[in-house]
Amino acid sequence: MNGENMEALYREAKSRYDHRANEDDVAAAEAMFRELGDYADAPAYVEKCETLKRFAVGRTVEFGAGLRWRVVDLRGRMRLLLAERDVAYRAYDDRLRDTSWAECSLRKWLNHAFLEEAFTPQERTRIVSGVVRNRRSPKFFTNGGANTVDKVFIPDMEEILRYLPAEADRAGDGWWWLRTPGCNLLSAASVYTDGSIYDIGIHVNYPAGGVRPMLWVLLRV
Repeated sequence: MNGENMEALYREAKSRYDHRANEDDVAAAEAMFRELGDYADAPAYVEKCETLKRFAVGRTVEFGAGLRWRVVDLRGRMRLLLAERDVAYRAYDDRLRDTSWAECSLRKWLNHAFLEEAFTPQERTRIVSGVVRNRRSPKFFTNGGANTVDKVFIPDMEEILRYLPAEADRAGDGWWWLRTPGCNLLSAASVYTDGSIYDIGIHVNYPAGGVRPMLWVLLRV
């Protein structure tokens, strides 16, 4: 392939990559960049395509210290990750009191100790802070409290039904917390071992609740 043809192929691959609408576009762009070999920055674009494919919605990826995540949503270059299994067993709050996600000790732990211990400094730069909407209980109308700005959070009932609609996908070795309040502010909703949702809630100071965090990660693509 002469230089003129390589440049034409490069421009076509770059256009397909820049205007990608789905995984087929990414795969087509990657094939073109691979055909170009070492031409220009084609190898760098091959890496970017591989990253996009690895972080496609529905895939499982490794990120952090031995942690596996399911990619559940995308927004531009960001991907929303949900832990495949519990990363810890903790109370929603250290005390039995009226509380919300904004005030609970679990939120503080996830956004400080867990964030520092589970991710390298380089990985932490890729985790994006965002507004977390804290909706009221859809059944009991218990106030969800103020919205927060977090890097790490746990799903609420609406998110878990959207991202893991099948009970089999939510089932695990034990039950785990949701950030949706239960029937009152002394409790928080949870997901049972069989994947069903317990919307009445469990007392917030119960110490054995599983924690399956979520976070938005920025891809270097």
